[in-house]
Amino acid sequence: MGKNLSAFLQWQPNVSLIQKMGWPMAFKYVSLLGSLYYLFKAKEKRKIIESIRETFADNKNTQEIRSLTRDVFTGILHHYCEKLFNAYESLPNLKAFFDESIEAPSLHKIDDALRRNKGILFVTGHFGGIEYIPIFLSLSGYPVSVIIKCATDHLKEKLHARARELAIRVIDADQENILGSVLRDLKENRVVFIECDEIEEWKPSKKERISFLGRTIGVDKTINLIQRRSGAQVVFGLLHRVSLQKYSFIIQNHEDILETGPVTVSSIGASLLKVFERYVWQHPDRWYQWKKFSEVAVPCEAAPQNG
Repeated sequence: MGKNLSAFLQWQPNVSLIQKMGWPMAFKYVSLLGSLYYLFKAKEKRKIIESIRETFADNKNTQEIRSLTRDVFTGILHHYCEKLFNAYESLPNLKAFFDESIEAPSLHKIDDALRRNKGILFVTGHFGGIEYIPIFLSLSGYPVSVIIKCATDHLKEKLHARARELAIRVIDADQENILGSVLRDLKENRVVFIECDEIEEWKPSKKERISFLGRTIGVDKTINLIQRRSGAQVVFGLLHRVSLQKYSFIIQNHEDILETGPVTVSSIGASLLKVFERYVWQHPDRWYQWKKFSEVAVPCEAAPQNG
């Protein structure tokens, strides 16, 4: 089984079966496929388990860590359920689902930021229902730009087609100058998505270092660079998955971030990562980057108590 999990689940025979099953059965099938995948990918599974164990060794007992680990694997597979639903469900059904399932009381903060006419750098992470955010915002009338990097050509074609339906502008990470495209779209006062936890793409600073989930890392310079060059408003957002049927859209502007408490870091990129860290501490099963996190930096300090 040479494919990664994303490519395996999006393998065309699997997608064809999923489309015929109906979504309740399809989600169960994805869980079955995920269990099969990790049965053959023991090394990858072990990386995730060890990353969780190292992170929470100082504030959870063995049984709690085992329970959390099971929840993390469930969360990973729920993420792929959402990804497939997002790509292959009809647009009217998606809209009906979003109207019923997503609570978003803070959308006005995006309106406020767009009035500055500098664009919005919408910073999020691989957390909860991230796959739904761009389509939800586009259906709500916002000019959205997304950077995509797909595991399969078939999914890329589907996402490009979906983006055309919604007037979402796609920045193809494999074909475009990403920085130039992002700056262009911000200048046009669009909402441009960027993920602060895209670990494999980090360009770490040699001077600015912070603790992230108990490890010392060099702060990724990307967000700082884009914000400095564009003057864009920075908005932080997560779609918290309460269940596969219920989501809460968390949106924080710069003032909100400052009000959450002292953030003793020197740049906007570091501040956002520390804010994101708080959500991962609270809901570690909603984060999908544990495997990649196992390869980052070195342990530096104990995890804080959750709650």
